[in-house]
Amino acid sequence: MNRLSLPTLLVAALVVAILLVFMFTFQVSFHEQAIKVRFGRADEGSIVKEPGLRFRWPWPVEQIYKYDTRLLTLDAPESEVKTQDGKNLIVGTYAIWRIDDPLKFFNRAKTITGAEDQMRPRLAQAQSAVMGRKSLDQFFNLDRAVVDQNHDQFVAEMKSSVQPLLLEHYGIALEAIGVRRISVPASVTQEIFKSMVQDRRRLAAEFREGGKSRAEAIRARAESDAKQILAFAERKAGEIRSAGIQASTRILAQIEETDREFFEWLRWLDTLKASLKQRTTIFIDKDWPLFQTFVQPPGAPMATPSSSHGPTE
Repeated sequence: MNRLSLPTLLVAALVVAILLVFMFTFQVSFHEQAIKVRFGRADEGSIVKEPGLRFRWPWPVEQIYKYDTRLLTLDAPESEVKTQDGKNLIVGTYAIWRIDDPLKFFNRAKTITGAEDQMRPRLAQAQSAVMGRKSLDQFFNLDRAVVDQNHDQFVAEMKSSVQPLLLEHYGIALEAIGVRRISVPASVTQEIFKSMVQDRRRLAAEFREGGKSRAEAIRARAESDAKQILAFAERKAGEIRSAGIQASTRILAQIEETDREFFEWLRWLDTLKASLKQRTTIFIDKDWPLFQTFVQPPGAPMATPSSSHGPTE
């Protein structure tokens, strides 16, 4: 009988050792958590959260289930839902989630595929329920701020509706829900256009009414300011006129009665001299008092119109 060589025995021993290590140990990565299931049952002590090499009993005594703790994504298929005002919308959403409690996840879902099968119908139910409380113009509006606000509210309501259930029953932490697309069937497109036109007309009417109101306010303020300025000017003119009359009265009181008419004529000449100090062209009405200074100086006889009758015989 041939004896085995030492190298062969060493290789065989190494292979056996590797098989034993593989059968009696398992590796947990830094981004994983594991469930050590013994005879098909698991409890809180079965959870392995720390990374590293761990001991195990070989199958069928123990089975190891590893779960990725990083963020995962779920694309929900597009579905047609009805809004509060009876319009149909085609909505496609997605979810970002992670495994928070591996024991609950193992007991209720067991695999990623099983978890996604549980999440899709619940997301669809929440989507229909929330969308059923919204109207069409909340998602299709010319005011971008309104659309963004309604979008954020829609996502928040969906998340608050689904998140507690998934965490309590499946150990799934729902981190975020997003809307991939919101579209409308062809039959609803014309209704959206009509709604947008009506909305623009309503806004235009509001702007026109606001403009009229502001114009009336500006006009009233301008009229009030004009009345105040005119009243101030009239009061100031009255004060100046009164001061002038008083000054002229004082001056005339110092002049002899027989010289007053001559004094006034001299004052008219001084006024005319001041007016024509620079090269000036003026047009004077014949009835203007300053013009009378030339045609009828003080002491001159009144001009009488010439007789229009012919010579007498």
